[in-house]
Amino acid sequence: MWSRERRFDLSMLDRSLQEYLAFNPSLVKRRKQYALIKVLDFMRNDLGLKSIDELLSVDIKTLITSLQRWINKRAQETSIKTVRYDVYLVRSYFSYFDIEIPLKKLKIPRKGAKSRVDRIPSVAELQRLVMGTKSPRMRLAIMMLALTGMRLNECLSVRREHIDLNRGVITIPPENTKTGVGREVPTPSELKEELVRFFKEHFPYEKGFVFCVEGNPEKKVPVNRFYEVYIELLKRLGLDQKTPDGSAYVLHPHVFRKWYRTQLESAGVNKLLIDLWLGHNSGVEKVYYLPTPEIVQKEFEKADKALRIFGSVVQTAGEKLEALEEAVKFYETLFQHLQKKNPKLLRELGLE
Repeated sequence: MWSRERRFDLSMLDRSLQEYLAFNPSLVKRRKQYALIKVLDFMRNDLGLKSIDELLSVDIKTLITSLQRWINKRAQETSIKTVRYDVYLVRSYFSYFDIEIPLKKLKIPRKGAKSRVDRIPSVAELQRLVMGTKSPRMRLAIMMLALTGMRLNECLSVRREHIDLNRGVITIPPENTKTGVGREVPTPSELKEELVRFFKEHFPYEKGFVFCVEGNPEKKVPVNRFYEVYIELLKRLGLDQKTPDGSAYVLHPHVFRKWYRTQLESAGVNKLLIDLWLGHNSGVEKVYYLPTPEIVQKEFEKADKALRIFGSVVQTAGEKLEALEEAVKFYETLFQHLQKKNPKLLRELGLE
């Protein structure tokens, strides 16, 4: 399902962009060129130019004015963090051609007009996602995200040699983390069982990316391809509701990380140890917190009981009712689909 691969063709861009991105290949590798192109194309249209190259001939004052219009527009659509990154990309592009745009001349709001309100998924929703996917890799990816708290890029960058089933840990090297600090994440029982099954049935290689392009273990699945398959899954299961501000799906991949932390804190796991597993910076406290193997094992035993998608998780009456309602809704949707697509089957089963 993840075999489709897309290549970005630099030759289709303006000459200045080709030169800049060739000098900064990491932007293309991380697919950040799209954000840069989007801003520069806005400025080109805003100033009535025929090409992005012509921006290099515009005076600084006009460039600042146009970029400020972009900032004002985007501040109404997304987070200020994203706006600041857009500005960083544009300033870097112009700086490469010896055109310096002073940051102090730009007015970036402290708060965006919209803020996303997240909620963690229910156990029933996690079960539907894991059981509803047709892809063994997507099934494993969702379980790994939820049961290890990894960021999406960390998860997709996991290699077979990073996983130690005997010790029960997954090593995340520094180059794959957001903070540049490597760490080890414990593997809960449910995830360990899924990994053993996945390696036996779907991953015949001794090394390589676990989430690889089909037939090539040295080529990992691009993040955008993961999103394509994941969003298709949300839509097929009827779980594609958007957040109140409309900026993202309610069940976007990062909420699995929040579910992980919530489960661990509810189980009474040491918060500094949770930060270590998540790769969060807890300040000076974390520097001085050096748990012994005995402490880690004791805390992991608590975590292992809490990190269950299909295991014996103690549910409240409200959670049981919610799970039942989710199940009823799922089968109603399935019934309606069969009524349209295959009414004959329903008659044969005596359901119509």
